[in-house]
Amino acid sequence: MKGAVHSMTGFASGTFSAAGQSYKLEIKTLNHRFLDLKIRLPRDFAVFEGQLKAGVEAHLKRGAVDVWIERNSGTGGRSEAALALNETMAERAYESLCRLRERLGVQKSVEISDVLSFPEVLSKPYPEERTAEQVEELKRVTQETLDAVLAQLVKMRAEEGDRLRTALLVINSELASIHERLHLQRDAIRTRSREKIRKRVELCFEGYPTAEDRVRALLETRVGQEVSYALEKMDVEEELTRFRGHVQAIEDLLRSGGAVGKKLDFLFQELNREINTLGNKSQDLEISREVIDLKMKVEQMREQSLNLE
Repeated sequence: MKGAVHSMTGFASGTFSAAGQSYKLEIKTLNHRFLDLKIRLPRDFAVFEGQLKAGVEAHLKRGAVDVWIERNSGTGGRSEAALALNETMAERAYESLCRLRERLGVQKSVEISDVLSFPEVLSKPYPEERTAEQVEELKRVTQETLDAVLAQLVKMRAEEGDRLRTALLVINSELASIHERLHLQRDAIRTRSREKIRKRVELCFEGYPTAEDRVRALLETRVGQEVSYALEKMDVEEELTRFRGHVQAIEDLLRSGGAVGKKLDFLFQELNREINTLGNKSQDLEISREVIDLKMKVEQMREQSLNLE
């Protein structure tokens, strides 16, 4: 039975109400080598950050994860909380800027944007003090909403992960087919290589004839040993065996599910190593073409797997 495979890309959101306020909770995820979690909260939710972090880490293992909670204005969209203007601080900031302008001889006049750049002039008001019961209620509904949003997110990531797995298995089966072709060609390639070397040796003897049978027999024996050594170096049986093992490991890993991304990356590196050795060892045109095809397919798989958890 297949285990779930998750994409690292997803988005989910939910709303909740507590203590007379309405809030929106959103989670967005993208691919990343590790779990990179960022949480943005209203000031009065800071006490719940540890709770939210633990909830996310229990469900997600890898990815760049953005979690944010904000108050709703009642219009259905995002809104900023009402801002508090500190007129006393605004007047002091203006006066200070005017004095500084005169002292430095700056011609430009002081503008309202200069005054508002002081954080004490315009700020969000602190929320009213909540009772212990209200804090507990807020904590409970926040956790319930987080769990619901995470369930949506995990479902979306699983659906996308299943699509990626199907695509990877298709390409992996193509790798297996190419392996079978290479394995069937191995003996024929070895025969062609042996015949090619034999003809070159014959041309060599014809170009440099020797009248002594004993010397010729000795040379033929020595040349035969060198031919066997050369053919052994060109043989790709070990590479093909390891290649088939990696292809099978990829299929088993994808079907078993779980956090497969990093393991797949390692297997693709091993596949590329065997493919490069195949290309270096073989002097046959047909194998060279198959090697190019293999490299392209492995690169396709690697690119798609980058989004798997």
